[in-house]
Amino acid sequence: MTRDGRSSTLESFHSRVVTVRGIGGVVLVLMWVSSGGCERAVRSPKVEEGVILSSGVPVRNSTAVLAIELAQLQQAEEVEILERKGAEWVRVRTRAGIEGWVESRHVLSKRAFERAQELERTVASIQRQALGQLVGNAAIRLTPGRASEENVLFYAPAGTLVDILRQERTARMGQELIPRRYEPRARRRRSPESAPASDSWYCVRLPEGFLVRAGWVYAPLVERKVPDRLRHLQGDYVFVAWYELAQVEDPEIGTSSHYLTFDTHRTAPVPGTDFERLRLWVWDLARHRYTIRRWEIAHGVLPIEHEHEATQHRFRMRLYDPKTGALGEVEYIVDVSDPAAPRLQRSRP
Repeated sequence: MTRDGRSSTLESFHSRVVTVRGIGGVVLVLMWVSSGGCERAVRSPKVEEGVILSSGVPVRNSTAVLAIELAQLQQAEEVEILERKGAEWVRVRTRAGIEGWVESRHVLSKRAFERAQELERTVASIQRQALGQLVGNAAIRLTPGRASEENVLFYAPAGTLVDILRQERTARMGQELIPRRYEPRARRRRSPESAPASDSWYCVRLPEGFLVRAGWVYAPLVERKVPDRLRHLQGDYVFVAWYELAQVEDPEIGTSSHYLTFDTHRTAPVPGTDFERLRLWVWDLARHRYTIRRWEIAHGVLPIEHEHEATQHRFRMRLYDPKTGALGEVEYIVDVSDPAAPRLQRSRP
C-alpha cells in the first residue's frame, strides 16, 4: 500500500472515531457511522411488538453491570422487540430508532397486552368480592394454570392490594380448568386427602398505576384482608366475601359494624362451590361482642352482586338447587332500618 493510501485510510478512520475523556483519565472510544453508512446499514428485523409496563425504564447499550444508558422509556410506550437473551433481557428498538437492552420484566408483548385488555373488559362489571393482598412477588397470568411461564404477563410486588373477583381450579401444576361438579354430599363421603390434587386461582383487579389491571393469581399467594373485628370469628369456616351493613355505637367499645359473610369450609369445601353458607353477624350492644343473628345453607359461586339503597342491602347470587344441581339466581335482602337489629330475608325465588 502506498503512503498516500495509508494516509487516506487513517483519515477515513479518524473521521469515524469520537474520543471522550472520562473521570480519572479513562478514554472511551465510540465508533460512529456517517449518515451515508446509516442509509446502507440493515435494520434488525423485529420479532414482535411490545409495550412498556413501567415508567423510567432505561435502555442500555449492553446487559453488562456497567453499561451506558441510551434512553428512558415511559409506561405504555410501544417498542419493537428484536431479540431475547434468556429470561431477563430483551433487545428493543424505540420509536426514535434507538436500539438497546431492557429488562424483560418491563416489557410485555403487544399481543399479550391486547389479550389482557380483553380480560379487563370482561371483568369490568364484576364488583370486588373481597380485598386481598399479595404475600409475595406474584405472577399475574393471562389464564389460570402454572404448567409453564407462557401465560405470565408480569410480576406484581409483595404487599400489592388486589380486588378478588372470581375463583377457579386447575389440575395441580396444570393449565386445564377443572369443570365445576356440584356434589353436596361429597364431604361426608370422603376425606380432603382423597380429593384430586388441584390448584386454586383468583381472578383479580389491580390498583390504578398498573398498566395491566386484571389477571389470574395463584390463590396461596393472596391473603384475604378480613376486617380485624371479624378475623378471629373464623374457625372451620373461613370468609370468602363480607359486606358491611350498618354501624352502631357501643359505649364501651366504640363504633362497630354489622356484617353479612359468605363462608366455605377451610379444608373440605363442597365440590363445585365457592361458598356454602351465609351468616348475619350483629354486634350485641349488651354483650359487647358479635352474635350470629341468622345463618343459611347457601351453596353458590362467585361473583355476588351487591346494591345498597337507603336502609336495604340487596345481594344477588347464583346458588345450586340441592335436588337438581342446577344453578339459579337468588336474591337476599338485609333490612337495616333498625340499625341495632338488622333483618335478613330471602326474596326470590
